[in-house]
Amino acid sequence: MKKLFMGLLLIVVLAAGAFLFVENRGTSKISTKYDKFNFLTEDKDIDKDDFCIEDGMIYLSLDYIKEYLDKGIEYDESTGEVKINNNHANKILKLNEYEAKFNSGTIDLRAPVIEKNGKIMLPIEAFIYDYDVRLRYNKDIRLLLLDYRDKEYDLTKTTSETLLRESASKRSPIIKKLPKGEELYVYEEKGKFYKVRMPEGYAGYVLKKDLDENFEKVSLKSTSKNTSDGLINLTWDYTYAEHSEDKINQIKDIKGLDVIIPTWFSIRNGNGDMIDRGNQNYIKKYKDLGIDVWAYLDNSFDPNITHEALSNENTRKKVINKTLELCKKYGMKGINIDFEHTKIDDRDYITDFVREFRQAAGDDFIITVDVTPQISADVTKEPYDRKSLAEIADYMVVMAYDQHWGSSDKAGSVAQYKWVEGSVNVLFRNIPNKKMILGVPLYTRIWKEAGGKVTSKTISMDEVARIIAAKGLKPVWDKESQQNYIEYQENNADYKIWIEDANSLEKKVSLVNKYNLAGVGSWRLGFETPNIWDVISKELDKTN
Repeated sequence: MKKLFMGLLLIVVLAAGAFLFVENRGTSKISTKYDKFNFLTEDKDIDKDDFCIEDGMIYLSLDYIKEYLDKGIEYDESTGEVKINNNHANKILKLNEYEAKFNSGTIDLRAPVIEKNGKIMLPIEAFIYDYDVRLRYNKDIRLLLLDYRDKEYDLTKTTSETLLRESASKRSPIIKKLPKGEELYVYEEKGKFYKVRMPEGYAGYVLKKDLDENFEKVSLKSTSKNTSDGLINLTWDYTYAEHSEDKINQIKDIKGLDVIIPTWFSIRNGNGDMIDRGNQNYIKKYKDLGIDVWAYLDNSFDPNITHEALSNENTRKKVINKTLELCKKYGMKGINIDFEHTKIDDRDYITDFVREFRQAAGDDFIITVDVTPQISADVTKEPYDRKSLAEIADYMVVMAYDQHWGSSDKAGSVAQYKWVEGSVNVLFRNIPNKKMILGVPLYTRIWKEAGGKVTSKTISMDEVARIIAAKGLKPVWDKESQQNYIEYQENNADYKIWIEDANSLEKKVSLVNKYNLAGVGSWRLGFETPNIWDVISKELDKTN
């Protein structure tokens, strides 16, 4: 009996010792919580039935939207209509339909409202950009994250290596090993632990002792003072030399235009000398018409000049000071920075330039930066650090054109609708929608295929119209590009044109409303037919 008692006592002691060991040292069991597709709203795990990915489109349930985003959203079961009424728009989205009502018009959807597992599911493109939130999908770890832009979050760092666990216990499975210096959002205190989330990843619990408890308050809201609630309609006026007085006298009002950007200022060489093509009378003429004139600065589209000028801090300062001097001379309170054909190695120098320009110009000066659509999966191999630039600038102008351009070895559209929309969606990872101005083309290309070679040249809308009339052609609507298309044969060569006109521009400009963008920029003045300004104005006015 005594031996039995001693045996039981030993078992109890060993069990207690094991418990204390696990409690003090912790389990090494690895969590499987994030092995599948998950969705976190701040630090909260969202029910699997309330989100999904179908054919590449992220869907959120009506129930989720009602609880976390919009209590006023409605679903009419009898008509199959989802009704959204917010500060941006009145929308009606119908079950299984690819077109939605938007105020006085319509918008096209890449994916319709669907029903899944007894829940009404909405494609994010149809509504998410109406709300002051940031939604991102981390494809590498299959994690969807939503945060609110109008809230402040507690941000801290780990003070030593530590473990992120599923719950507030050392016995809880390990989600991830965190290095010293890892940034974390802090949500709540629980015993010896804080509930935290990696800004771009997992949520869980970390020991208090391993965190810096001097939390920094951070907000995801844009700090720019210059972003406007109204939609911007701007265009570029491309010029090789100073405007003549005859040309200035021909200036007339342009319906709906807010801003014109004459291409006056260029970096002349690696020493930071400047080219000035400005004209004071030009400024006065447009200001009298109620159209603002912003400055423009390019790098002469020369990669060597760009590198020499921007890689030197003193030269950057020289260019900035001279540009601001010219802006003051002409009374300009905004600028468009357009650095193209640059080397990847100069990516950070471009960011440094824009940051230093902001510091020198002050917060009240409007800064816009032109960027290309993203083509590389690795953003570090792109010529622009778009995320950093978007944090500095008031607006980012996405040059959503030249999908096929002069040196392309295949004929195609300058800006196919699907390509434009896809480019916009990709850039949302780094550019907030309310800072994004959509750049659209007022030109097209005529493609010539002969002898196995493909060549092209830029032509205006009027030139296309003349070709159609002269050759008696009948344009055909190309559903893929959302453009009118013509082709013809002449002198043993095939000619093809994907036409930019009122129809194609209407489609592309509608994306401004669909995604609640900041506005539209058109390249360039003089390539358009007069009706284009009516089309752009009409589309932008749909938000009113």
